[in-house]
Amino acid sequence: MNIKWLKHRDIDKTSWDAAVNASPTGLPYAYSWYLDAVCPEWEALVADDYKFVMPLPVKKKYGFKYLIQPRWVQQLGIFSVDAVTEDIQRLFIEKIPYLIYDFNINYLNHCHKGHSCLYGAGKFFSDNEDIPDGRIRTNLIIDCSGRSIADIRQNYSANAVRNISKAKKSQLEVVEVTDDAFLKLWSQENLDKPLEQRNKLKPLVRAAEQSGTAYLLGVRKDGVLVASLFAVLCGSRFCYLAPVSSKEGKKCCAMFLLVDYIIENICCQNRLTFDCEGSMIDGVARFYRGFGAEEQPYFRISRLRPDRLVTAVRRIFQSK
Repeated sequence: MNIKWLKHRDIDKTSWDAAVNASPTGLPYAYSWYLDAVCPEWEALVADDYKFVMPLPVKKKYGFKYLIQPRWVQQLGIFSVDAVTEDIQRLFIEKIPYLIYDFNINYLNHCHKGHSCLYGAGKFFSDNEDIPDGRIRTNLIIDCSGRSIADIRQNYSANAVRNISKAKKSQLEVVEVTDDAFLKLWSQENLDKPLEQRNKLKPLVRAAEQSGTAYLLGVRKDGVLVASLFAVLCGSRFCYLAPVSSKEGKKCCAMFLLVDYIIENICCQNRLTFDCEGSMIDGVARFYRGFGAEEQPYFRISRLRPDRLVTAVRRIFQSK
């Protein structure tokens, strides 16, 4: 297998997107328009005339380049219409042209029964070995293909059912919203988030709209937007990227109503997988599990740590 390292300017984005689209993952993160929005200087490893592709999320600090998971991206790794075997994973990892990296690979880049798989630092762990802490990441999904809403609701927790009922009694209205309305509410409620995360949401929303994959929904109470959501639909996967609720929205359980609406009117009707896009946070995971979401693990790979590089270089500059 001839794996080529391509700088951003040398990537054939038409061929690239065709490869990502052909991959059975259904994930949006590796499309060129998505990466351009969240990691404008991304590079790539490609093999067999774009049959296998792997984004390299490049970041530069103090003149040094390294790879790190971009904001608003959950899973990267290798994408292909063909199965990504252990040998292919190993070859791609060995071709990463940077000494330091720390990012997530996608859920299909892991081992199958009877095979070993890569979890980090160039080491492969067999099925019967303990996996280092932090290597397994948790995503939660709800498979709505071929299932009725009644069947799915049978798996709702008592808490979810109670909060949906509370929301319905509050006379809430689910509506489509503009990007400006969503971004205004999200910005107001997330002033504590890192600046980079806040700055990259707007270009990502606009890029998704331009690609025709964006969903912008909201919940109004008495004409006021109290909850909203930015999601992306790619293939058969509805990815729930950026939810937000105001204080009033939380009080009247607006997000419970919105998720139930999406499951019934979008995912069930179109036989989609509802990708909850997380979470490693207990409270958030509990919310999704309340709708019957099941785990779909993915993995983190790393060599050294970018934060240690940045700290070391900063000390050098400060000492001068």
